[in-house]
Amino acid sequence: MHNSETDGGSFLLYEQDGVLLTTKGISGDSSNLHLGKLRIVKEKTGIYMLWLSEENIGGPPFSGSAETDWTVINPNQGSVGYHNNGTGRPIRFEVEDLKCICLSPISDSNGQPRRHNSGAKADPARTCNVTFVQTDGTTYSNLIFPGGSTSGLLDALTQHLVLKRSCHDDSMILCEPKSPKTRRDPYERSLAELRLFPDRNPAAMHSASYARLGQLGQFGVGAWRFVNDLKRDPYTATMTAFSKISDYLLHEEEKANEDIAELLQKSLSLDEPTTAVQRVPIANCDADENTVLVGSSDSSVEGYEVIQPPVADLFPRPKVLRGQPLSEVEWQTYFDDEGMIQNSEEIRRKIFSGGIEPSIRSEVWKFLLGYYPWHTSQVERKELRDTKVEEYFRMKLQWRSMSADQESRFAAFKQRKDLIEKDVNRTDRTIPYYAGENNANVSTLRDVLMTYMMYDFDLGYVQGMSDLLAPLLYVLDDEVDAFWCFVAYMERVSLNFQLDQAGIKRQLSQLRVLLQAVDPHLASYLDTRDSGNLFFCFRWLLVLFKREFNYPQILRLWEVFWTDGPFHGDSASYSSSNFHLLLALSILDSQRNTILENRFGFTEILKHVNDLALYIDLEEALAKAEGIFIQIKDSPSVGMEVRSVLGLRETSDSSDDSPSSNSTDYLSEERYENALGLHYL
Repeated sequence: MHNSETDGGSFLLYEQDGVLLTTKGISGDSSNLHLGKLRIVKEKTGIYMLWLSEENIGGPPFSGSAETDWTVINPNQGSVGYHNNGTGRPIRFEVEDLKCICLSPISDSNGQPRRHNSGAKADPARTCNVTFVQTDGTTYSNLIFPGGSTSGLLDALTQHLVLKRSCHDDSMILCEPKSPKTRRDPYERSLAELRLFPDRNPAAMHSASYARLGQLGQFGVGAWRFVNDLKRDPYTATMTAFSKISDYLLHEEEKANEDIAELLQKSLSLDEPTTAVQRVPIANCDADENTVLVGSSDSSVEGYEVIQPPVADLFPRPKVLRGQPLSEVEWQTYFDDEGMIQNSEEIRRKIFSGGIEPSIRSEVWKFLLGYYPWHTSQVERKELRDTKVEEYFRMKLQWRSMSADQESRFAAFKQRKDLIEKDVNRTDRTIPYYAGENNANVSTLRDVLMTYMMYDFDLGYVQGMSDLLAPLLYVLDDEVDAFWCFVAYMERVSLNFQLDQAGIKRQLSQLRVLLQAVDPHLASYLDTRDSGNLFFCFRWLLVLFKREFNYPQILRLWEVFWTDGPFHGDSASYSSSNFHLLLALSILDSQRNTILENRFGFTEILKHVNDLALYIDLEEALAKAEGIFIQIKDSPSVGMEVRSVLGLRETSDSSDDSPSSNSTDYLSEERYENALGLHYL
């Protein structure tokens, strides 16, 4: 049904039945599929893209909280800009706010629906997986089209947008309004619609839009949405309004500079005229890939210039194939008659390449984390565990025997205890192991954290530690073993939880060094968007990607990290360091085209990165990260600063001329801390 009038005076411009919305959960079960309809509807306030589940079709008009692109604080998820449509709730956004469309095959190698795979060739007539990305960086869950064809959708969108295929990624289609003046700054538009500044004249700013609104525009459509949202969810609505105000005040001048940069980019574009691709007029870009718009960092005048960025003298990046997990049969072959492990280096190499089969994970983890030394017999390990059991319960008794009267005079203890109680009650409660009321595993999680607080009272408990412990307890399923493995894990990452955040800041600086060496184009672009210090990667590093992957994936990822790979040379003694930074670099590399082609700014980058959670292909990211490591290792021109980050020895041809992370003037950390809140956990 096309161009027909619906209830409420709206006109239906496009409709597709049987469109599936894919959502994923942290438990790692198969993707949830929600059946519904995709529509393009013309309303009084504009033209909107709608996806409605079968349950919502025929119900009341979807309004109010539909403006999900501005719901940047979610009290349930506790994250900034995290857009999770896990319940199959309706999707609604204005077509003019569509920045790009990512096309991908319906399934990955495991047969599961997956998000856009950067660089893959996509054909609108054959591709059925679609991801919408808005101008503010909001990225929606995948939509699967029946019959595998999205040509009808793209045909309909060409009536309202100019579609152009990305210069660098065939699977990405860029979207621009046919009348560029109609695309308004989302921050300014939000303020105008809410009429937060009465002295401004919205009609003068957006006369065309307000003419369309008629009498309703005089009061502000946004004001009515705000009132509806306030009734439905006061906390989210209030915090969302505050975020609009603060972000607008912080970035008003910066947005003007970004508009200038965009105009310069368009004026220098070498795009060919629009041509038809599979009946859809999507332009092909023939622009010079080496021409990049970057900020003038060496000038006192805030402007932009087109330069030829330096090309890193790196060897080609090899394609790495991941291996098979360590099996139970293989594991048993490494023990001698006394139960002592032979050739631990080979085991670590095997685990780094493919992980561990779940059936033996609990036993192998104790060795990987150092709870059991590799070269101990079965008898020695039993004696060690008996000692550890006694020591653990002695420390546990210290806090359990503390009276309420004692607690009242021990403020630091009571404060940490309250924080632990609060955190454990919201940690991974969607996982069956921790689900339900009065769950004994949740109580065990609390006891282990309380005992660790007594074990290391100087560090105590910091928000985020429960995220690291929960998978350990899930796998080991034993209170004592989980505690000592957690102690070993914290020895690796305790600097992440220092109050001054020095450990995280150092890792971000090291990540910047790696990015500058591997992808100077992207590094330069991030500088122009006040994102050069990579604070949008903060969550990744703090809890070691815990929020970015589901449970089966995070178990695999952490055991790979604990091997201290990748390995180079003939012996595992030549292990590397900071592989987690290479994984972060791998994820950034997979998203570089989306960020660059859409010219995302500070807020858009932050939102887009947060929206990647649970949709990252782990095996692909690990393979690419190892490929980057080999590329850096084998390139003699890479400076010592880069090599030292990865624990590599200097080669004879290495020079120490790699760019320093301190050479760029970054945005003040206060702005990032305000944007992130540092309470997103």
